[in-house]
Amino acid sequence: MLDRSGSLGTKPTKTAMALFSKRQNIRDNKIENVGRWPIRLTDFYLVDDYEFPPSHYTEIFLVRSGHFLHETETGAQAVRAGTAMVHHPSSRHVIKQPEQVRLTRVRFLPEWFVGDFSSVMDAPDVLSLFFARHWFQVPSDTNLQVFTVRESQLPFLDSAFELLAQSLRTGRHIEPISQVTLLQIMLILGDEYHVYWRGGNRLPITEGVATSLEIIERAVASGRRLPLKQLQIAADGGSQDEISQDLRKHVGMTLIDYVQSRRLQHAARKLLATNDDPAEIAEAVVLSDASQFEKSFETAFGFLPQVYREKFGAAPRPVAGTPGESAI
Repeated sequence: MLDRSGSLGTKPTKTAMALFSKRQNIRDNKIENVGRWPIRLTDFYLVDDYEFPPSHYTEIFLVRSGHFLHETETGAQAVRAGTAMVHHPSSRHVIKQPEQVRLTRVRFLPEWFVGDFSSVMDAPDVLSLFFARHWFQVPSDTNLQVFTVRESQLPFLDSAFELLAQSLRTGRHIEPISQVTLLQIMLILGDEYHVYWRGGNRLPITEGVATSLEIIERAVASGRRLPLKQLQIAADGGSQDEISQDLRKHVGMTLIDYVQSRRLQHAARKLLATNDDPAEIAEAVVLSDASQFEKSFETAFGFLPQVYREKFGAAPRPVAGTPGESAI
């Protein structure tokens, strides 16, 4: 007898039935993405091994459920629900032998948070865990931090992650609710990081250096020249060279290099959040030479300003219309 495909029908063997049943039971890994730059969230539902390729972005992971073996270049580590991982631009890592794993990853652009400078500086664990290597040039032994979150704090983290996912899912990636929620996640994880390392993780930034950094930030954020006299008063009358040496000792950068870096960070934020011309942005943050701005920006971020905006830009673009026509 011919079946509906036109071939001769035969009774399936036990081996064929077993293979068919096995295929029916195979479940694939599932990945769900929400959001756009500057904040993106991904949920990984893993039932099979999964390799994360090298990343150019800072990434926050929280294991929401299940357990697995986390393999990196330095070895393998058993990881379970309630574990947080912070990856800075780094090499590949692999999830092996996952058991009913839900893993949430958040990627973000650190420059999106330049306006939160004071909040980050007032939370030294957030500074050391998420921003130090972007704002400063301090040596680090590893690009990966793995630590356990206390069970009492997990409900707060879960709620924050769900709120962030909902905000991103509804297109609110550039609104304060998404930015503040991610900052809340960082604050909770910073506290847990501090508890896990028993306070040994903070950068040794003195009160005098912190005051100098705040003075510099106010000047850069407002587009003003650096108030050297104010800096010297904060440094108990120290010279510009002495202030520069003190900064280099604590943040790994001279005064001139640090100021330039902060100006570029603020320029990046404006490229993301506005439609201002790059030349106008350069002038607004006291980087008046447009050609030099382009070179410095490409060195810092790997892209020319206009390319950076096209790749990561968060601001809606105006719709062009013919003269006399509404763009609505």
